[in-house]
Amino acid sequence: MRGYDGNRSVSPDLDALLPLSFNITTVLMPCITVIFILAVPVFEENLHAATYYVACDTGDDTNDGVSELHAWKSASKVAKFGFANGDKILFKRGCVWEDVSIKITRSFELGAYGDAAALPQLLGAVRANFRRLPGLQNVFSTSAEIEPSSPVGKEILVVHDQRHGQFYKKVSNIESLGDSGKFYYDLPSRMLYVFPLEGTDLQHDVLIGSKPHIVEFQQIDVERVVIDGLELSFANEYAVGFWYQGSGTKNGSLKIANCLISGNAYQAIHIGGTNTFRDVDIVNNTITANGNEGIYIGYIKGLERGEVVTQRLRISGNVIGGQGFGWRSEGPDSAAGGEGIDIKKGVAAATIDHNTVFDITASYGIGTQSSNVIIENNTVRNVQMWGTTQESNVAAGIYLDAYDNKGPVVVRGNTVTTSNTHGIVIRGDAQLRPRVEIYDNVISVDEPFSPFAFTSQNLTNTIIRNNRTQGGRAGLAVVKPCCRPANVEVHHNDFRNVSVPLVAAQDVSAGVRVYSNVFCFKGVVNAGQKNAIPNNTFSNACASSNSLGPPQQLQVR
Repeated sequence: MRGYDGNRSVSPDLDALLPLSFNITTVLMPCITVIFILAVPVFEENLHAATYYVACDTGDDTNDGVSELHAWKSASKVAKFGFANGDKILFKRGCVWEDVSIKITRSFELGAYGDAAALPQLLGAVRANFRRLPGLQNVFSTSAEIEPSSPVGKEILVVHDQRHGQFYKKVSNIESLGDSGKFYYDLPSRMLYVFPLEGTDLQHDVLIGSKPHIVEFQQIDVERVVIDGLELSFANEYAVGFWYQGSGTKNGSLKIANCLISGNAYQAIHIGGTNTFRDVDIVNNTITANGNEGIYIGYIKGLERGEVVTQRLRISGNVIGGQGFGWRSEGPDSAAGGEGIDIKKGVAAATIDHNTVFDITASYGIGTQSSNVIIENNTVRNVQMWGTTQESNVAAGIYLDAYDNKGPVVVRGNTVTTSNTHGIVIRGDAQLRPRVEIYDNVISVDEPFSPFAFTSQNLTNTIIRNNRTQGGRAGLAVVKPCCRPANVEVHHNDFRNVSVPLVAAQDVSAGVRVYSNVFCFKGVVNAGQKNAIPNNTFSNACASSNSLGPPQQLQVR
């Protein structure tokens, strides 16, 4: 017998230890009998598990699929097959499948095989035949429809021109198709109208979103799902997500690793609603050209509090951004942005480490509304959102807004370089006053933003120490008057090329201590500003280099 691999326990091969004629329930002691009975599903699952192969070039759907020589051909065969718990489905590297949606109703693994360099591509989109629209020389039409994922019809959101590497802009009526690179979708008639870019071959170059999700969890509890080494692109909503957010499923572990996830209209990975996982690992993926967030995780049911990850979340080693990332962003006052990693409420504990988030249209690069989170050794650079000002509540490289108090939020060893946001913003629930520790970070910002900013709601229980910063209006900014400050300490930081040491929209002297920092100013600073925070070192002799290395002579708590 085989035990589980991965996170599952491995049970001993009892058949090899006992004669075949023995009855194990009579030989072993009662307590062992109970353990054996509980383990029966484990053995049963593995006895029925198999590995299936899918090859776009050499496969045939009439094959049994259980070897490379007898692989299936189509992703539709995978979508329709009744898998057993523990099965593996391996797609051939270098192959491309369109119009893919795999429904998760069992514990299984999706992966890759073969020697080609390119990952297997599973696309939630199709190509179509277009015809020129009479009376409109440059407008072409085709019938198109999203696979139903709810009783309400779905708008098409993805029209991607592969020749030009561009997503076409959605307009609200056919009369607005006055320029190339735009499309209009008429939902009642299920007709798509496009004004293509010059030189585009519509039949070959344009992909149209056809599936809401490429990997889609159903309203069924599953124990273990692994998605490893695949490209998941151009879904009309999420690359990985739930059929229905309010399903209330209770699942075991999810691992998404070594994947390329690109061009999906909503979040690349969406784990939310009332569905829960025990453990989630999202590691070593590349997420690019996404419409909205790269990774979005949160409990969503009105004002109700709940948990979407009940034990542990790890997001590590991912590269997120680039290629117009956040192309569906709707501005700083909208919930629809292109944030790289967006952790909402409902995560029991999380580690977010060694990720790179860059070149995104978003309010922030990494954000959390859950406490008991460690954000460490990440790189965040070039976070941009039009209409952002220094008073924007959420404009940040790293955004801390915990609405519970399970444990501290620790932000350490990160590098943040951004010209259109604050470096790190601290908010949080004003009643629960979650603890925040920020240390050993390297931050570079431009005016009018600041390396550290309290923007509203909460001004308590925060330590900012041993950081090195470059640029910005002030070392610390309290942007808006909000609340009574308490237990905030800012010490042993190196603030270079700031205009003033501190800006505050309210009196913070009773609850904010600023001491043992070095402030190097761009210009002349009056004595009153210096006298307001004694016990610091002030200078105008900033180092000529704009580059910052890691903090030196750190005080370790």
